[in-house]
Amino acid sequence: MVIIRNIKLKNDDINELEKKISKIIGMKNFKYEIYRKSIDARKGILFNYQVIVDVDLPDKKIKSIKDCERYFEEDFNLNNVDNSKTITVVGSGPAGLFCAYLLTKYGAKVKVIERGSKVEKRIEDIEKFLKTGVLNENSNVQFGEGGAGTFSDGKLTARSKDKRVREVLKTFVEYGAPKEILFDSKPHIGTDELQKVIVNMREDMIKKGCEFVFDTCIDDVEIKDDYCDFIKSKGEKFESDYYVLALGNSSRDTFKMLSDKIKISNKPFAVGFRIEHPQKMVDFAQYKCDRDLPSATYQLSYSEENKRGVYTFCMCPGGYVINASSENGRLCVNGMSYHKRDGQNANSAIVCGIDETTYGNNLLDGIKFQENIEKKAFELGGSNYMVPVQKVGDFLKGKKTEEIGSVTPTVKPGYVLSDLTEIYPENVTNYIKTAITMMDRKLHGFSMDDAILTAVETRTSCAVRLDRDDMLKSLDIKNLFVIGEGSGYSGGIVSSAIDGLKAAEIILTNNLSK
Repeated sequence: MVIIRNIKLKNDDINELEKKISKIIGMKNFKYEIYRKSIDARKGILFNYQVIVDVDLPDKKIKSIKDCERYFEEDFNLNNVDNSKTITVVGSGPAGLFCAYLLTKYGAKVKVIERGSKVEKRIEDIEKFLKTGVLNENSNVQFGEGGAGTFSDGKLTARSKDKRVREVLKTFVEYGAPKEILFDSKPHIGTDELQKVIVNMREDMIKKGCEFVFDTCIDDVEIKDDYCDFIKSKGEKFESDYYVLALGNSSRDTFKMLSDKIKISNKPFAVGFRIEHPQKMVDFAQYKCDRDLPSATYQLSYSEENKRGVYTFCMCPGGYVINASSENGRLCVNGMSYHKRDGQNANSAIVCGIDETTYGNNLLDGIKFQENIEKKAFELGGSNYMVPVQKVGDFLKGKKTEEIGSVTPTVKPGYVLSDLTEIYPENVTNYIKTAITMMDRKLHGFSMDDAILTAVETRTSCAVRLDRDDMLKSLDIKNLFVIGEGSGYSGGIVSSAIDGLKAAEIILTNNLSK
């Protein structure tokens, strides 16, 4: 097999692609698969393909073809597996789910404990909250089966070249995700499709012997002689040979409980707002034409010397801003889109990086900062989970928004016209203002007056790091693994899933005596 890169077409036409492959390799009969597909809009619209062709070409022929080399499929099979140990996994987001999935696949006895509800019940709880403002603190956008990513855009992008990236994507496809995620340059599932995939994974894992315990939040961890002896939830003990904490980045109560039991440190993170624009404006700015193309995305950043950067994060084309609150009296938002990405607005987080110079030097000060900001947003919205919003033009001028313009906020259960400059420290607010203006030079229309800012985006990543060694184990604790976003070492669905796979591999293939 060979992989051929940089095959460029003016039209997204499979017949044209096959003709071009035939011309390149000098054969009419061949089998192939698309390995990667992207759109290059720098000089007109070009569709850029990478393809794997199942042919046996001589070395001389391969060298004569530009951007061509032999291709070898990655082998992800594990050898010398020890599946005799029992494992308790805490959390069923991508890190915990993929850790439990691989352990179960190789016959280990696994129990998954999740503070939130299974997807079916979680959907009901979120719909109730978005209609009535009645919040379930353990079953919401942040907590529950599949983690926070289940109610997002379902982005599957990863900068890592780790072979596990493709393994994660192939697993999603196996359980019902669209096959396009295997080759799209910016793959996504969409919240509607991802919910189905998560249920399919759970049902198959149960058939293979995995046990799921939902609506169960751990409230104590017993550490004795450098080992985790057990974990508890409301007096009930869970005991096993190994424990894996895949907590997600919003488990503040659990981080506080763990802070005097395991080694934890503060880490930098980012805070800001969600910003909404008309999707058509973003499409035209990126494609510079009116062709029928996938909803366009963007990724922008701005920084000055000796200052932390401002950047856009988790961009949701054709999406919606969603109320992602998980604590009574505190409010935060996130982005979400369906598989078709056919909403009127585009949105992304626009956030400013902060560290201990902003939030304080004491352990958990970052969490306290997040809590304080979310409390301000809750009160600014009327203390009933209505969400404060402001037009970008008014934000830049520092005045309260009095009426909505051409862009209608998408957030539910509703919004309150506000002055968002009251929320963050002045230096953070001013830096975001400057960044919005400068980003307009890269994406024309980004600073349009009627664009909408929605408060607040505070859960970009974990505010603490659960310190760990090279084997992903909590420092000085021999049978306790800490993984995923909640550990402070990964971000996003794919990188968290990879962290889960690595932990499972270590448990299955290393002699970790207890």
